[in-house]
Amino acid sequence: MALNPQYDAIGKGFVQQYYALFDDPAQRANLANMYNETSFMTFEGVQLQGAVKIMEKLNSLTFQKIGRLITSVDSQPMFDGGVLIDVLGRLQTDDDQPHAYFQTFVLKPIGISFYVEHDMFRLALHDCDEDPPHPYMQTFVLKPLGDSFFVQHDIFRLGIHDVA
Repeated sequence: MALNPQYDAIGKGFVQQYYALFDDPAQRANLANMYNETSFMTFEGVQLQGAVKIMEKLNSLTFQKIGRLITSVDSQPMFDGGVLIDVLGRLQTDDDQPHAYFQTFVLKPIGISFYVEHDMFRLALHDCDEDPPHPYMQTFVLKPLGDSFFVQHDIFRLGIHDVA
């Protein structure tokens, strides 16, 4: 398979669709259609595999109201036709304080569509007494090369939000 030239539009469209479903508690169950039994999710350090376990985790979240600001969506085409997507945003649930978050998706082609092969979510929280530095996210996709690896994809983003 070749690189998908529509990777940027696919990434932005996917993010819009995913968060529209996720942010509506009545629609969240429909996210099950985006995962399959080989999908992986890391949610705040907890690793899950398979659509059933991923949906159990998502359905266990107790907040009802979500305020979300997407600061950036960075996408790269993958050599198998997939798309690597990094999202930086701010998230506020119910009446909690807003927090920066990072989320990474790897979409893999299946027929004329895609499924989420990997999904990693992390709030950008710092446990320190000092003025925390800006959070950042760096995503690497490594590929084997003999007895070692090489970096096939690298996305770096500072967690700086341009909001008034």
